[in-house]
Amino acid sequence: MAKNHIVKSYDHELKNLKLKILEMGTACGHQLSEAVKSLKNRDQELTEKIIAEDAKVNALQHEVEQMTINLLAMRQPLAIDLRNVVANLKIASDLERIADYAANMARHVNELNSMPLSDSINIIFDMADQALGMLNDVLGAYQELNIEQAAHVWRLDSEINRGYEELIESLRTMMTEQTGKIRGATALLFIGRSCERIGDHIKNIAEHIHYIVTGNSDIRKSI
Repeated sequence: MAKNHIVKSYDHELKNLKLKILEMGTACGHQLSEAVKSLKNRDQELTEKIIAEDAKVNALQHEVEQMTINLLAMRQPLAIDLRNVVANLKIASDLERIADYAANMARHVNELNSMPLSDSINIIFDMADQALGMLNDVLGAYQELNIEQAAHVWRLDSEINRGYEELIESLRTMMTEQTGKIRGATALLFIGRSCERIGDHIKNIAEHIHYIVTGNSDIRKSI
């Protein structure tokens, strides 16, 4: 799907933009993985590191914004190039939100320090593992502009949604039967909601990939 341009520096700028998005995606995956680790180990020091490193993802998003502005102003891209630049801006926004939600997960770890592991937290671990796999797959789909793989990732979001529904039911039971755990259960609910929203943003990225290739964001046409 990639094409070469007469002006080689144009190709170089588009390649650098893609590499910056992939760098941002890798950073988001690391943030989410570390958030799960801090949750499993109740590691307050790691939690603080995750929250602090969210600024790095924000800085990468700013770089992407500047690169896209320069491309639009200097190259005036058309057709797939224009779709590519516009979609990259949206993908960067979704990745930034993923990193934010990973940091939000870490922020609630301290509220669980006096709470033993439960079936509910295991549901969250499963949701987070699913999200990490989806993120890796959607970045691969982005790198290759593979709309079939993007569609596969898009479908997987329903599994995270089902996990979230299961989590809500589990926490409802916990809060009814063990009122002393309401604070911890509420923290788990916020963490689970963050996982669910991460899945939504990965789903958005899959749609942006479909738009780059086809000019249409309705990925359901490829399913």
